[in-house]
Amino acid sequence: MKDIDLSSMINLTKQVFTLIEQEYQVFLSSEKKENLDNLDYNSFYKVINDDNLPPIYFNQVNYLLNLKLDNLPNTIYGNYLKNKDLSSIYLELVPFFCFNYLAGDINFLKLGLIQLEINNFCTKNNLLFSPIFCYKELEVAFLLSSTILKDLPYNIIFIDSEVEIFNYLAEEKGIEVAKLYHDIVKKINNKYKSFSRNNNNLVDFLKFYETINYEDILDLIYDFVNSKVI
Repeated sequence: MKDIDLSSMINLTKQVFTLIEQEYQVFLSSEKKENLDNLDYNSFYKVINDDNLPPIYFNQVNYLLNLKLDNLPNTIYGNYLKNKDLSSIYLELVPFFCFNYLAGDINFLKLGLIQLEINNFCTKNNLLFSPIFCYKELEVAFLLSSTILKDLPYNIIFIDSEVEIFNYLAEEKGIEVAKLYHDIVKKINNKYKSFSRNNNNLVDFLKFYETINYEDILDLIYDFVNSKVI
C-alpha cells in the first residue's frame, strides 16, 4: 500500500461537491450551501498514523485518514481492501465523504441510504465509488427505498436528525412507516452493541462485520409490505 494521494482526493472532492450542489440543491439548506462555499479543501483531509483512532474519523470539520491498514482478515471486506492500494481505497470513498458531510446525524441505516444514493449518483456521473462499503446496510436500504420509502418528495439523507426524519415520514407516509423506520434503526444499532465503541482496530471490526446478519430486518420489511397488500 502506498501513501494517500491527497491532491487527487481534493480535486475529486471539489468535483463531487459541485455535482451535488447542482443535482441536490433543493435538498440543501442555506447553512449547508454556505458551508460548501466556505470549505477549506486543503484542510478537509488530514493524514494520521494513530492506533487510538479508527481508519476514518470525522470530527465535523475534516476527515482524519489513518495509515494503519495492516494484516487484514480473510473476510469479504478484508480481501477487497487487501487487493487495493491505500490511495485507491480513499479515492473510492471520496463520494461517501462528501455525502456524509452533508447528511447530519448518522446511524447504520442512514449509512446504507447514503451509500445507495452514492451508487446511483456515481453511476450517473461516471465516477468511481466503493462497491463494498457498508454493503450489508446497503441491502437493507435498497429494499426499504424500493418498497416503503419510494416516491418521497424529499431525500431523507439530507435531513439532519432522526427526530426530523421521523416527523417527516409520519407526515408523508403515515405514523406506521415512521415507527417502522425508527424500529429498523434501533434493531440495526443493537446488532453493533457487542462491539466496543472504544475498539478502533480495523481487523477486529472486519471480523465482527462478517458476523452481522440482517435477515430478520429484511423479513420485517417484507412482512410490512405484504401486510399492506390487499
